[in-house]
Amino acid sequence: MAKTKREQLEQLVHNMQAFADECDAKDATSAEDVQKLNQMAADVQELVASIKAEATASGTLDVAKAFLGDLAGAPAEPDADTAKVSASGIINPKGMTLGQAVTNSPAYAEFLGQFKGADGSIKGNGIKSASIDFPGFHGPKAALVTGDSATSGGAFVTPYRYGPVSDNVGERRLTVRDLCTNISIQSDTFEFVKITGKTNNAATVPEATVSATPGLNNVAVGAYDATHGVKPESAMTLAVVSTPVETIAHLIPLTRRAAADAPQVRQLIDAFLLYGLKEEEEDQILNGNGTSPNLSGIFDQSISTVGSAGTDLDAVVDAIRTIRADRREPTAMVIHPNDWYSTGFLLAKDTAGNYLIGDPRASLDVLNSLWGLRVVVTPAQTENTLLVGDFTQCVVADREQSTIYVSDSHNDWFARNLLAVLAEERLAVGVLDEDAFCSVTAV
Repeated sequence: MAKTKREQLEQLVHNMQAFADECDAKDATSAEDVQKLNQMAADVQELVASIKAEATASGTLDVAKAFLGDLAGAPAEPDADTAKVSASGIINPKGMTLGQAVTNSPAYAEFLGQFKGADGSIKGNGIKSASIDFPGFHGPKAALVTGDSATSGGAFVTPYRYGPVSDNVGERRLTVRDLCTNISIQSDTFEFVKITGKTNNAATVPEATVSATPGLNNVAVGAYDATHGVKPESAMTLAVVSTPVETIAHLIPLTRRAAADAPQVRQLIDAFLLYGLKEEEEDQILNGNGTSPNLSGIFDQSISTVGSAGTDLDAVVDAIRTIRADRREPTAMVIHPNDWYSTGFLLAKDTAGNYLIGDPRASLDVLNSLWGLRVVVTPAQTENTLLVGDFTQCVVADREQSTIYVSDSHNDWFARNLLAVLAEERLAVGVLDEDAFCSVTAV
């Protein structure tokens, strides 16, 4: 059965008296004893305050007054010996009970005074709270433990860190290579055969009516007529085009400690290094100038060019016409974001204010098509210039696909615990047919 608060307080006072006797019997009182006595005093204060609060809530303090009176006992004045203060600051309780010590406390007398009115009757409501001070059990003041100080409780408070990393630089969407033909090779040179010329002399040929061999009996060689049935000759010229495999690479220095203690850093570095290769690769496919170590990109070829006379939409049709006039079929167009998301294209409207290309409520992916061409929007394309073409005629040949290497074999990095995280790839680009592409430039 749980003890009442009165029983709890009586037990605590009894324990305090017994512990005080133990302290009195010692030659010197330790700091631990002082702390324990202070804690007991605090517990007594808390229980007294609780009893007072319950009595106040019930509207009468009779029970509390009687109980506290019994606890305190008859008031008594301590003499010089019984109230002697030790060097530790604890009042020697010898010769007086702890109840007498409580009774003689000024704060306790003030507390009991709140229970009586001027006429000696017990008060009901309006009682102010007051703390009971036990001067005999106060030791050295301890520093307050707070949660906002790194030298206090705040030392155990760790900030919450959101898992995903915010990329304030950003990465562009890489799609140009997806348009191209991709193969793998096992050599440091990529070669392909290109048809450089065609002579088409195809014609209708009548059936021969004589058996004489052309060149004999004064019949001209190569002649085709109603008599001899000679077929016309056509021609084709070929050329082998060779382009070297080039290397795209970059690295980031990293301490061995960071690699071991913060594996997420290594993951971020690897992902960034691999992405960096792909971004440079896309730039080279379009704009590489062919001067080693640069690749020979599409704009490095002798491709056709048309001007954007009239509207930009019309200029794209002009480019398509040019390519198809050369008997090729374009598959896609590549354009800079500032050009695509402009009044020349996606924001183009008719005189009634209706959008020409599509419904603004549709997704951008749905709208990324024009005149039957797939539209690739990328900052890799030069602004104010767009490219239309059959991108299957651009071949990307991988000699070594993107790979991550880690080593400390650089300069004195081994002794300094430094690592080089390196990303590298080797590839070549070959444009099989430059007539399959046409650029549109602003004029």
